[in-house]
Amino acid sequence: MQPFASPCTWGASALACLPVALRRLLLVGGRGPGLVAARDAALAGGAAVSGLAGRLALAVWEDAPLDGAAAAVLARCQASRPFLPPPLARIVAAVAAEARPSDQDPEHRQLAEGRAVAGLARLFFDRLAKTPDDPTAAHGLATVAPMQDDPALLVAAADRLAALPGALAPLGLAVAGELDQLAGQSESAVSRLRACLGMLPWTGPLFPLAQALLAVGDRDGAAAALSRLVAARPLDALAVNRLHTMCQTLETRRSPLPGSVAVLLYTFDNASRLDRTLAALAATDRAFVPAGGLRIFVLNNGCRDDTAAVLAAWRDRLGADLTVLTLPVNVGAPAGRNWLAAQPDVRAAAFAVYLDDDALVPPDWLGRFGAALARYPRAGVYGCRVRGANAPRFVQSADGHLWPTPRRGAFQGRGFTLLRPWLHTPDWGAYGLTRPCATVTGCCHLFSTDVLAANGGFDLRFSPTQYDDLDHDLRLLDRGLVPVCAGELVVLHDKATGATTSLGGPGYGSGFANQFKLHHKYADAALARFADTAYAALARDTAAKARDLSGGAPTPWDLVGPAIEEDGHDR
Repeated sequence: MQPFASPCTWGASALACLPVALRRLLLVGGRGPGLVAARDAALAGGAAVSGLAGRLALAVWEDAPLDGAAAAVLARCQASRPFLPPPLARIVAAVAAEARPSDQDPEHRQLAEGRAVAGLARLFFDRLAKTPDDPTAAHGLATVAPMQDDPALLVAAADRLAALPGALAPLGLAVAGELDQLAGQSESAVSRLRACLGMLPWTGPLFPLAQALLAVGDRDGAAAALSRLVAARPLDALAVNRLHTMCQTLETRRSPLPGSVAVLLYTFDNASRLDRTLAALAATDRAFVPAGGLRIFVLNNGCRDDTAAVLAAWRDRLGADLTVLTLPVNVGAPAGRNWLAAQPDVRAAAFAVYLDDDALVPPDWLGRFGAALARYPRAGVYGCRVRGANAPRFVQSADGHLWPTPRRGAFQGRGFTLLRPWLHTPDWGAYGLTRPCATVTGCCHLFSTDVLAANGGFDLRFSPTQYDDLDHDLRLLDRGLVPVCAGELVVLHDKATGATTSLGGPGYGSGFANQFKLHHKYADAALARFADTAYAALARDTAAKARDLSGGAPTPWDLVGPAIEEDGHDR
């Protein structure tokens, strides 16, 4: 299978001259709204990359075809440099002309500010009943339907969008197919996505089609769909990674860990969630560790609720596999992590896994980490893809990529942001891949105990909690040890969010202060160096996967990556 077009659609000379910032955004990738930053960077690049800008604008719109704002940007690209087939150009122009911003409507704004998802869904259903060809209402319904954990709402939204009339019909079918897939209706998703692909000369629906085909057991069909997508979008990093994952059957691969594992939890007044976390841990498939090689260590961080009783009950069930440490006060996350890591039995283990007391692992989780370790044996830390237990159709955390923002003086703003395109869309499966990054979530991450010991512990300045894990990953990068996110491993996070971390909540001031500490702990030059290390690893990894897919032949990624290794600073 050789999906890459040769020569590249945009020409070798154009790729070789891409600014480093745009190269990095392409390496991170994204779908729909998650690709807007790369599109806008290309648009700002002028005539030299105008072809790439148009293709990225097309990709953003194809992944969210009812989005009037995305259609408007694509229509402007088409007007300045026509490249779309006439049927596609006409429908893009129609969506751009008819769409209007939803947030200008008072009723919509009031519901949105109150996060009234069910109310927003009813509003969009009502508007489509009155004006069936309203792309703004259709896009709004497609956006809010996945936000509520309600399969019936997803199915109803999919059926309504599949019935959009006239020129919107193929767009409605495409979005309906995606919602079907989220609702677990994979056969319907396949049918609708195939239908919409036959109605327009476009390729965007190929990605959700591949995911739906994989779900119904048609691996060859899924690989063929992704291969077509990569041929049309050779610089789609997520499609390249997913195709490589699929062709190598990596999404089903599990491997034993070569040594014993210590699972480390620290907890404070979270008894009921801790009980569920320990129940999930108890169901772990131990075939992926040596016999007797899995032990759980829990630090009772001065709990005042029923935690002691919960731990006593689990100690009766798990026996010597569970060690409970009790402190009279809550020492906070960094000290708790360090206290656990300093235990002699933990230091004697080959691997240590920090797990939040509200994280729910699947039974094969150790095998997933084992597979990531086998593929990337020298990573600094191994993370995973996390979904919220109350929002299971969205990624709460996956691979984070460092984006330095040089400051102009002391205390002048942040030193960096994190690129996290998975926040912008539901979890369509695009991040079911393993690759290097700058940081992974501390909710569930695995270390070699040798690496953990050599990194100097978690910084107590980030007490009581927040950002100590990100700081730890930056220090790994400083040592040349790059984190890897094993996105095939999905962990549910039963975290309660809202008042405690909102403006004025009890955790807000502490989190804000810790964020300030983190951003001013490192000089701009150090942050740039950390980013260089992470992006260079990502560039090598992406190019190697693309060459695998092309049978060893050169691909566009061989031109995108090298400048990042030679000079990570933008020019």
